Amino acid sequence: MRWAIGLTLLTVFTLMCLWVARLFTAEGLPAGDRRACKGTVLSLNQALATYELDLPAGATDLHHLARVDPESGRLQVAVALRSTRAAMTDYLQQHGLTADQLAHLDDSAYPHGDVADYAGLCGNTAKVPAVSVPLKPVTSTESARVAVELDGRAIRENTAVVLAVVPT
Repeated sequence: MRWAIGLTLLTVFTLMCLWVARLFTAEGLPAGDRRACKGTVLSLNQALATYELDLPAGATDLHHLARVDPESGRLQVAVALRSTRAAMTDYLQQHGLTADQLAHLDDSAYPHGDVADYAGLCGNTAKVPAVSVPLKPVTSTESARVAVELDGRAIRENTAVVLAVVPT
């Protein structure tokens, strides 16, 4: 009977040691944020502040990727989120698009297709049909673009959005 109790205690102790070892060696969430995608090195607020960017009012379902490009050494930032048509319209107007430009988002002036594909970005990213709209130059070598899903010529009422800083 003693050997059965001893074996049980030894088994429990061994399992606890393995669990503790796994807990301390497991890779944690990038940048300590559940919204961060694998490979992220900065928090969402730090990444946005680096390029003086903001998000649309009421943005939900946020996921972000902020990593250093190994080839260029520059910070790459992408944010996937959900927004409303009204919030995105306001956001794009605040960043320089006129009402006429918003009314013609499917015009050939804007890239279409898989514009929201951003390698490594997790979460609910925009799908086609979508349009990629330039926001503003953030540095001399990067600019910001926002991809929004379209419903005909208008932004979808509840749209997936990808905001990214891209090399120019």
